[in-house]
Amino acid sequence: MYQKYLDPIVEEFTTGEYYREVYNAKQEYFEKAGIVYEDDSEFEQRMCIFMDWYIFDRDLPGVDLSPIKYYFRKNKERFSDEELNIYRDFCSTIHSVFRLKRHTWNKKGLVCYDLFSNKTHTVTDAEINRGFARGDLFEARIIPFKGSHEFSRGFCFHPVEMERFILSEIKKVRFQDKGRQTKLILQLSAMKLKHLRFQHIDIRHIYTFNSKF
Repeated sequence: MYQKYLDPIVEEFTTGEYYREVYNAKQEYFEKAGIVYEDDSEFEQRMCIFMDWYIFDRDLPGVDLSPIKYYFRKNKERFSDEELNIYRDFCSTIHSVFRLKRHTWNKKGLVCYDLFSNKTHTVTDAEINRGFARGDLFEARIIPFKGSHEFSRGFCFHPVEMERFILSEIKKVRFQDKGRQTKLILQLSAMKLKHLRFQHIDIRHIYTFNSKF
């Protein structure tokens, strides 16, 4: 499991001199992805997604590298060959919106289609895949680990009936830089949160950039 290799990075960049930075990052993230409260059904999922964004995507001020890339740069000379490969792979996670194509033949993995890159990935995780159904549309992060791929712990499931809208917005930014793509992913996340809170409102009035809600 990749988590034991990730824990030292989380510990280093969320405590001590970085404690204030995490606070600033939370303000920045939830302003874009929607404010979540402890009694929200998606609270734990959203906190996991935030931590991934902070560790893997957000550049540290004055460094211009994300915590994972900064950690790799600082420590690569002392890594074993195995650690070198693991942490190098951690620098290239895939944060996207996926559609579940199918379960693998042995039911121990998922075959997912990346709506941004149009690539298909097989993710190994016998526990997680029990909660997925074919056609599911969801934000997730794929972590390369020891020759395979695993999901990180945070997911944001989108209503399948909004796939056409989501695809149309993705096409607009598909060839733009990663920052613009991430911005869209966070905007879609905010729409999902709004949908959870205003379920009496037609979803088409929420999954739009012209919403009055």
